[in-house]
Amino acid sequence: MKKSLLIGLLIFSLVALLVVGGTMAWFTDTKEASNNFTAGTVKIQILENGQTGAVVKENVNPGDTYDKEVKVQSLGTKRTYVRVSINPVWEGNLPINNVNLIFASGELGTNWVDGGDGWYYYKHILAAGALTEPLLSKVEITGSLTGDDYQGKKLTVNVKAEAVQASHEAYKDAFGITALPAGVEIWTE
Repeated sequence: MKKSLLIGLLIFSLVALLVVGGTMAWFTDTKEASNNFTAGTVKIQILENGQTGAVVKENVNPGDTYDKEVKVQSLGTKRTYVRVSINPVWEGNLPINNVNLIFASGELGTNWVDGGDGWYYYKHILAAGALTEPLLSKVEITGSLTGDDYQGKKLTVNVKAEAVQASHEAYKDAFGITALPAGVEIWTE
């Protein structure tokens, strides 16, 4: 009996140790963190005479001058470099030497630089939501250079604007240039 009681106590002790050992717990903790990065945006629009969309003039005459104020507005969240090309084209590939582009302030003014590559570069980094100063103000059709060949023909003044984030010299890849034209503000942040 003592032997069976001893065996019984031994078995009970082992079972008790297994139960206690199996239910032992360690202090633990687990955390997770998410870091969200939202990319900025570069988006622009061209404003001509304060409006988006094409400016249409009908029944034009040699010697006429028309308002064509060209500005670019940033609609994105990033600070950007902006450049604009202006290319007049006569229907029928007639010569364009009779088209005079009149820049704001008489010349390019203090806000634009002729890059010598067919593009005009805005001298200042355009802030998010901002508007450039005007590049172009008027288009003139020189009377003495506009003969009968131009009758009934349409003049299209194509305006194209491009923008790229100002940081990390992105203009090199986006614009395909190695340096900004002299006089254009350099990104310093």
